[in-house]
Amino acid sequence: MLDLYHATPLIKLRQVKEEIEAGSFRELRFPPLDILSFDQHLYRPLVHLATKDIDVKPVSLNEGERDFVLDLKAYYEANPAYFIDKELYLLRNLSRGKGIGFFEAGNFYPDFMLWLLVGDRQFVTFIDPKGILRLERADDPKIVFHRTIKEIEAALGDPDVTLNSFIVSNTRYAEIATWGHSKEELRGHHVLFQRDDRSTYIGTMLDMMTRATL
Repeated sequence: MLDLYHATPLIKLRQVKEEIEAGSFRELRFPPLDILSFDQHLYRPLVHLATKDIDVKPVSLNEGERDFVLDLKAYYEANPAYFIDKELYLLRNLSRGKGIGFFEAGNFYPDFMLWLLVGDRQFVTFIDPKGILRLERADDPKIVFHRTIKEIEAALGDPDVTLNSFIVSNTRYAEIATWGHSKEELRGHHVLFQRDDRSTYIGTMLDMMTRATL
C-alpha cells in the first residue's frame, strides 16, 4: 500500500501513475478514493470513489463492488492450496449498452464475470454485488437468473462450460427477512450475504459453482 498520507492528491495520483507504469503498484486508500490492484482481474487498477465530483472511465466501483473485489482477493491470497490446480480471472462488466447484458433477466447487466479454469473445464459465473431491498422479492428476475442461465448453458451445448449467476447482497439478511425465505433458502437462490458472512461467502460461492462437477 502506498504511504502517501501527507502528500497532496495530485502528488498521490502522479505516484500511482508511475507505479502502474513500473508494474509495482498494489493499492492506495485515500478517502474518498480507493485504487485497488488484484492480479487476477483482467485489467488494473480498479477504482472506488465515494464522491460524484470525479469521473472515472471505465465506470468506478461502488462500495459493495469494491468490497467484493477485496474479499475475493483476500480469499485467493489466503487459500493458495485451493488454487494450485486452478486459474481464476475476474472482469468488471462494462456499463449498460456496452457490456454483457441478459434480456431474459429484465435487461440485467451483472457487475462482474468470474472465470475459474480447472483443466479443460470452464466455470463462468456472473456476479452482481448489490443492495437487495429494492428487489422486494425472491422471484425478481435478477435473482431468478440463476435458473435462467442454466437454460443458456443447455443451449450452449458445451459439456466443459458451466454457467452460474450470484447476487452478493450487501443488505443484511435481517433487513429482508420479511420476504418469508430463510437464509438457507435464499442461498439456494444464489443470494449470498456479504456483510453477514464476510469470512465465508466467497468460499461458499466457489463451492456452489463447482459442486456438481468436481
